[in-house]
Amino acid sequence: MVDRGDARGLLPRRRRAWFAAEAGCSVGAVQRYFRTKDEVLHFGPLCVVESARRRLDGIRLGGPDGMTFADALRATILQPLPLDSARLGEARAWAAFYARAAVRPDFGEVIAELHKEALGNLDQALRYARGTGEVGLKQDPEALACLILAIIDGLMWAIMLDPAAAASNGEAVPQLAALDAALGLITR
Repeated sequence: MVDRGDARGLLPRRRRAWFAAEAGCSVGAVQRYFRTKDEVLHFGPLCVVESARRRLDGIRLGGPDGMTFADALRATILQPLPLDSARLGEARAWAAFYARAAVRPDFGEVIAELHKEALGNLDQALRYARGTGEVGLKQDPEALACLILAIIDGLMWAIMLDPAAAASNGEAVPQLAALDAALGLITR
């Protein structure tokens, strides 16, 4: 569903029929698992999150085989960004979900839960980095975690809405200079 989302990032009005056609199964099979059209739309972000989690599993912070905090943070931030066609599809699905979350509390609750998990993970990494001296002692890990999520969201939108960046397949994306500038301010 995410890889083949329509170019606008929105699902067609007949979501279950479209989803069934893309999955190569019957509408009845889709209806068995998704009782409503909104349940189909709820499924997209879960796919995006699982895909991002698989990519994040390869990032190791600290230790003899791990990255520095700055390198691990950069790699983490890059994972959800639309820097290739698969992640562009994921970003479009995420954007469609965000649009729905703006007007539907049940969709907003999913976003809030995912953000809470992400903030907890970032807070833990930032506290580790503070302990190793890679983040200043005066920096508030909770505030920095919120800032990092805002950076991710902002970069996702900026890259997704820039046709040249979205088409570059991760090569020469000007928005990544902004990421590097922000990382320079966060890390020592």
